[in-house]
This record gives sequence, structure tokens and C-alpha cells, in this order.
Amino acid sequence: MKRALLVSLAAALLGSTSALASTPVTYPQFQASNEDSQRHVDYGVWSDLLHDFVLNVPIMDREPERRRSISTGSRVSSANESRYRYEANRIAYHLMSDEYKAAISDYRRDLEALPEQIDLASLPRDEQLAYWMNLHNVAVVEQVMLNYPFTYVNRQNAHGTRDDLFEAKILTVAGVPLSLNDIRIRIVYENWDDPRVIYGFFNGAIGGPELARDAFDGNQIWRQLDRNANEFVNSLRGVEVSRSALRVSHIYDEAAPYLFENFEADLRAHLRTYANEETAEQLAGNRPVRADVEEWHIADLINGSSRCTGPGGHTTMYSSAPEGNLGSRDAIPASCSSNLPTNALMLLNAVQERRIELLEEGRYGEVFTVDLPTVDPDERPADTADSQSSNDDR
Repeated sequence: MKRALLVSLAAALLGSTSALASTPVTYPQFQASNEDSQRHVDYGVWSDLLHDFVLNVPIMDREPERRRSISTGSRVSSANESRYRYEANRIAYHLMSDEYKAAISDYRRDLEALPEQIDLASLPRDEQLAYWMNLHNVAVVEQVMLNYPFTYVNRQNAHGTRDDLFEAKILTVAGVPLSLNDIRIRIVYENWDDPRVIYGFFNGAIGGPELARDAFDGNQIWRQLDRNANEFVNSLRGVEVSRSALRVSHIYDEAAPYLFENFEADLRAHLRTYANEETAEQLAGNRPVRADVEEWHIADLINGSSRCTGPGGHTTMYSSAPEGNLGSRDAIPASCSSNLPTNALMLLNAVQERRIELLEEGRYGEVFTVDLPTVDPDERPADTADSQSSNDDR
């Protein structure tokens, strides 16, 4: 398996001219691009890995989960009691074998080494964006995996260091030491003037944009980001209201200096692009915006519990489940399922119940449109896809 993973990146070697943009950035060496290039980077190996260990969680109803009463004799609980606990895709870290851990680290090294094989400046901007987002997310998954088990992502240092997880220089690209914040803020936010880039960065926690089950691809990256934006904006961890304020995720505040010049007006306009009917009602009115929604519980199945870790001798992550997702107890290896904490089983049950509800209502998938031109159906190309985000491929 490792040998296959090492042959992980493919690119068509066409074109070489690069052009510099005019806006100065913190890392000018990553500013050049070539929009005439036909080069394309294949991240299929990362997609294969994601399909193995990411639990696809459908968009839940916008009803906050209440704290559960403790009915056992002990008041010690490892469960996630937050109101956002059933939102966002999850990663089955506790089932990762040593082979999978090695594969993820190998792939991160492959991505770091890519600029030694292909000059990033020779790639179009969409290809570059896919590269930065995939590298960032692979590194986050690896860091969480190496520190696992734990409960709160924002309390973690980079593995083997005393430096903050997001500020530690854990990556080296084209000879330049970089942190996760460098990639997200100082390269992407400063170079891409489009708020959708916010949704490409997984931070390891429930409260951030989720990790989808497919890698970002330069040929379809904006459709992928639209899908992630649709999920996040219509979740409670993205937008909710209190009596006195419109509460939004803290990630919008971080992006404000780069992507929202007039913070409240620009952010509201952006959110309305993706808001469903219920979210749109909450965006209406003149409540002041507070970017204070934070949820740093780890985005895994068992809330960082040490009760069920290790693959239990399995060579695969889990047995097959409907739609290839880890969607029911049958998808958990028998050696581990009986030891899952109650909160993990409750999450799996909530996911299954939500899927059944969506199927019964005939809306398994969220449909949204983004300024699409009107096309005569008789003249529509056969390979043109609808602007539809289905939970099957989230």
C-alpha cells in the first residue's frame, strides 16, 4: 500500500510561462501563476484515504442539541455536550492502523515535495488553490492523528514541539518553512479575493469547515467550495441568533481583514448567497453581528476518548456500509463496536436517523444555485452538471 501511495501525484507537463500579480503579499515567492497552463495535479490517493476514514454526516436540523441528563451513578462523562455535537463530518482516528498513519505521513511528504518536481508558478491559480488546501488539510489530519487521543484541538501543540499547532513551522514548501496559519491566512487569504476560500480549510475541530470525503481538485474547486459553504452557513456553528445579536463563527472574524472590507455588510451579503429559508430569516433584520461562535471539540467519533483506540487487528478501517459511508453500527469492526462510548453510538444513530428522514422527505441532498445562466434543456451539453450538492459525496 505504501508503495502505491508514494506514486501519488500526477501532472501533465504542459506550459511553463508564469505571471506575477500586482498585489504584494507576505510570501511573494508563491504569488506567480500561469493561467495558460494545462497542468493538472491528481489528488486521487488523498480522496481514497478520505473515503476510508471520514464519516459523512448529513446537514442536521437547525435545532440546538440540549445537554443530556446523567442517569448513571457517576457524573464523570467524556461525551461532547455542546449544542453543535451532531454537526460536521467526522474522522475515525481511533480505527487508524499503523499502515494508515504511515500512509498519511507519506502523503504529506509527497505534497511538500511537489514544488521540487513542478514549479508552483507554472500552475494556474485554481490548481495552486487546490494544492494549498489539500496540503493544509493533510497536515492537520496528520497532526491530530499524531497527538490523538485528546478532546480540544485549540489546546494542542504541534507534535513533538512546544509550539502552537497552527503557528508551528511544521511544513517546508520550496525551501520555505510554513505554518498552517501561513498557508491559510498569509498565502491564500492574501492572494484570493473570494470568501469561499474560507471553507477549504479543515482545522480538526467540529466548529470549523468540515473535511469532505473527496480531495480538492483544481478542475472543480469552486463547486467543491460552494458545497462546503452551503453546509457551513446553514449549520448552527456557522450562523445562529441570540436575543440581541446575529452570532457567526469566529472564522469569519479571522478572515475579515482580507475578505470582508465592510465586515457586517459584506458578510451578510456573502451568507445570503448560501442561506436556506430558515437561515435567511435569521439573517434578516438589523441585529449586530458577533463573530463569537467557537467549538473546538475534536471532529472525531468518540470525542477523543481513550476507551476505544487502535484498529483491533483489522487491516481495513471498517466494513462496508450503505453508500460507502460509516453510517451505522454495522460499519464498526466487531472488536471495537461493543467498546464505543455512548456518545459515539448516539452520533451514529443521529446520522442514520437524519439520513432516513431526508430520504423519506425526498430531499437527500441540498440544492442551491449560484448565478447560473439560463440554458435551453435541448441545447444543454450532456456532461454539464447541476449546481447540486448531494450528501452522497460530501
